[in-house]
Amino acid sequence: MNDELRKKEGYVPLFFFYTAIVESPATHQRWWALAATAALIALPFVAFWGALAQGFAPIDDLFLVVQNLATRGPTWDHLKIAFTTFDPELYIPLTLVSFQINYLVSGLVPWSYHLMNILLHCANAILLFSILKRVSGAPRASLFAAAVFAVHPINTEAVVWITARKDLLSTFFAFASTLAFLRQTRRGRAMSLVLFLCALFAKVSVAPLPLVFPLLLGIQGKKWNRNLILSTLPFLLLSAVFVGIALFGKERIVQTSNGIETFLLAPWSMLFLIGKFFYPGNFSPLYEVTDAIALSNPKVLFSILGLFGLFGILQWKSLRPLPLTQALTVALLLFAPAILTFFKANTVFLASDRYFYLPSLGVLLFIVLCIRNIGVKIRPPKQMITGVSAFVIAVLCLLSIKQTKLWGSPDALFTQALAMNPRSVAARTALAQTKLERGDPQEAFAVLKEGLKQGDDVRLYLMAGTIYARVGQIDDALAQFTKVTQMEPGNADAWFSIGSLQEQTGNADAALDHYRAAVQLDPSDVPAIIGIGRILADKGDLQGAEEKFRAALKWNSNSADAHRGLAPVLAKTGRVDEAEIHRNLANELAGLR
Repeated sequence: MNDELRKKEGYVPLFFFYTAIVESPATHQRWWALAATAALIALPFVAFWGALAQGFAPIDDLFLVVQNLATRGPTWDHLKIAFTTFDPELYIPLTLVSFQINYLVSGLVPWSYHLMNILLHCANAILLFSILKRVSGAPRASLFAAAVFAVHPINTEAVVWITARKDLLSTFFAFASTLAFLRQTRRGRAMSLVLFLCALFAKVSVAPLPLVFPLLLGIQGKKWNRNLILSTLPFLLLSAVFVGIALFGKERIVQTSNGIETFLLAPWSMLFLIGKFFYPGNFSPLYEVTDAIALSNPKVLFSILGLFGLFGILQWKSLRPLPLTQALTVALLLFAPAILTFFKANTVFLASDRYFYLPSLGVLLFIVLCIRNIGVKIRPPKQMITGVSAFVIAVLCLLSIKQTKLWGSPDALFTQALAMNPRSVAARTALAQTKLERGDPQEAFAVLKEGLKQGDDVRLYLMAGTIYARVGQIDDALAQFTKVTQMEPGNADAWFSIGSLQEQTGNADAALDHYRAAVQLDPSDVPAIIGIGRILADKGDLQGAEEKFRAALKWNSNSADAHRGLAPVLAKTGRVDEAEIHRNLANELAGLR
C-alpha cells in the first residue's frame, strides 16, 4: 500500500488492518498490536457512523429510554429505581445506569447514546480479538475474525438500536470476564467473577457463560480437572440467582408459549442466524414465523437434522470433543437464553439479529480454528490473504452502512421487513402504525388491506380500529374491535379498545365493564387499570381509584397517566405533598413525549 493511499482519510482503517494482517506479530509485536487495536476502533465507526445523526429508533427506544425515569440522573433516587425495577420484563440496572450517564452528557439528545453504543462495540471487538488470539494461538486469523465482528451487518441492530445497549454492555463485561478467567490465576478468577456479576446486571442472557469457560480452556489444550470445575461454581450460583430474578420478570408479562414449539424453533432459529452471518442480507427487525411449527415443515426438519449432522461430522474421527465441536458448543450455549424470546405479544418470532451478538464468539472461534488448520497444511501468499481479507471487510462495511441507514427511517425499516415476508402481520401493522403517526391514515389503510389478502388476523382488525378511532370514525372503530372479540374472545386489547371508545362517548358504565374484562384477561394491562381508576374517581370512589392507580404503577412506574390520575385523588384525601410528587412526575414524563 503506497504512501499516497495511506494519507487518504477514507483508507485509514483499511491501512491499519492491512498493516496488522501483513506484518509478522513475532517480528513487530508492539507495532502490530497497535495497528490491530487501531483497526478495531476505526472499523466500527466506518460501518456504523451514520447512526450518530439518527434519532431514537421506532422500536422501544421511547419506552425504555425517553419515557423512563430510571434513565434520568444520575441521582440517588434514579439509581434506586434502576436497581429495583424491571424494564418491564428484564432486570438491567447497569444498562439503565449507562443511560443515566448519557443523560448527564446530552440530556435526551440521541447522539451521545449512539456514540456510546459504537464505543462499546469497538471495545467488544478488541476484547473478542484478545480472546480468540489467546484461545487459538492464531493472531492474524483472530484479527480477521474480530474485524468481521466489528463491521458485520448482523450486528447493526445491536449497535444502532439504542435499546440494544443491554446486549452491548453485557457482552463487554462477559468478554472481559472471559479474558480474566483464562488467565488461570486466583486474582484473575476473582476479577472474572466481579466482571461476570456486572454482565448479569447488564442483561441476564449471559448466564450460560460459566459453562463456556471449560470449553475455551479445552480448546487451548488444557485438561479439565476438579479445581477447574470447582472454580466455576460461584459463577453458576450467580447465574442461578439472576435466572430466578429474570423468570420473575417474565411472569410479569402475559405470554403464551409451547414447550414443543420452542424445542422445534430452537435449531431453526440458530441455523437461521448462522445463515445470515455467512450470507449477509435481507436483515429485518421482525422475523415473524408465518409457517407451521411442526416436523412436517421442511425448514424445521432440515434445521434439526442439519444441526445434529454438523456435530456428527465434526465428531466422526474421535470420541473426544474436538476443538471445532467445542467452538460450536460455545455458540449454542450462549444462544440458549434466546429460546425464551420466541413468543411475544401473541406473535411468534424466529430470531433477532442482536441475539447472535454474544454467541458469535463461538462461530468466529470456529472460523479461526478452521483458518489455523488450513494454514498448517496450505501456506497461501500473504498478498492473497490480505486481498481476500480486505475485500471481505470492505463488502461487510458497505452492507452495514446500508443497513444503518434503514434504521434512521421507520418507514424504510418496516417496509424492508414487510418486503422480506409479506405474510408478517407484525411488520404490516408496524408499517401501518408508522404511516398513521406520520399523519397518513389512507396509506395505513392501504397497507392493512394488502394484509387481508393473506388471510384474516385479529391484529389487522385491531389496527384498523385504531386508525378509525384516530380519524374520529367511532362507529367503524367499534365495529372492528367488536369483530376481534368475536374472532378471539380472550383478546384483552380489543376489550380495552371498546372500553376506551365508550368512555370517549360518555358511556362510563359500559366502559368500566369492558376495562374490567380486559384486566381479567390480562392483569398487566396498565391502560385498562388506569381507565378503571379514572372512572372510579369520577364516581367518587377515591379509595378504589387510588388502589387502581397504584396497581398500574406497580406494573409500570413510568406511566404518566397513572401518576396524573393518582395526584388529584391524593389531594382530595388530604395528602397534598404526595399528590404534588405524583403531579410533578406526570409532568416530567409527559414533557418527554
